[in-house]
Amino acid sequence: MDIQEVILQTPQLARQKVFYQNILGLPMVAETNDSITLQAGATLLHFKEVEAESLYHIAFAIPRNAFIQAKAWVRERIPLLPITKSLPVLPADSPLRVQGKKGEDEVYFPVVRARSFYCLDAANNILKFIVYEDLEQEISGPFGASSILSVSEIGLPAEDVLDVARQLQEQVGLEPYPLSRPASRDFAYLGDAHGQLVIVRTGHAWMPTETVLASIAPVHLTISGRQEQELQLSPYPYAIRVNSRKN
Repeated sequence: MDIQEVILQTPQLARQKVFYQNILGLPMVAETNDSITLQAGATLLHFKEVEAESLYHIAFAIPRNAFIQAKAWVRERIPLLPITKSLPVLPADSPLRVQGKKGEDEVYFPVVRARSFYCLDAANNILKFIVYEDLEQEISGPFGASSILSVSEIGLPAEDVLDVARQLQEQVGLEPYPLSRPASRDFAYLGDAHGQLVIVRTGHAWMPTETVLASIAPVHLTISGRQEQELQLSPYPYAIRVNSRKN
């Protein structure tokens, strides 16, 4: 699943413009009095200005050989978030196992062979940079904004995680990722290594923090899929358009 377009809201449009365009260096595609559109690899990332506060979890995929470079590049520009969240101790074969220690600034997900680090954007959204070791994309030169592959995750907090996961599975055909990690009452990961919808219960503390809590805020997505359709995830402000054409 590719996330082709993301529309988010913010009360801090001017600050978000500085953060994503000037600090991270994402190309500006379009701008109006109340919105900006940036190119994040293969994904169009929109922010629309509203008065209401909102909080999101989003992830940028980066090439599999660029983790160390990307981490150093981001750290030069913005502080990285240390792990403050207590990570559960689980069996080595558990699909929910996460490796990392409090105070460190990176997390490893052994089941999906992925490594990530985190920061906050100008509106205090969790911004995650993630490498999937099984993806083939690599870079041959220094890391920069043009090395970002796509928006690969977006969080969708819900009161009923299983119901939202069911809607996405039945209507869009998204499967748990990996298949060994089925949806639970607390969280579900749907999609594949190219793109995931991360459904968590409201109030969930977003990795790597204990204090940034998942809350419902409008999200509009365009994703790749088998059949063209539009879906409103009831009763939430989440609208998904499925595009059968690849980017």
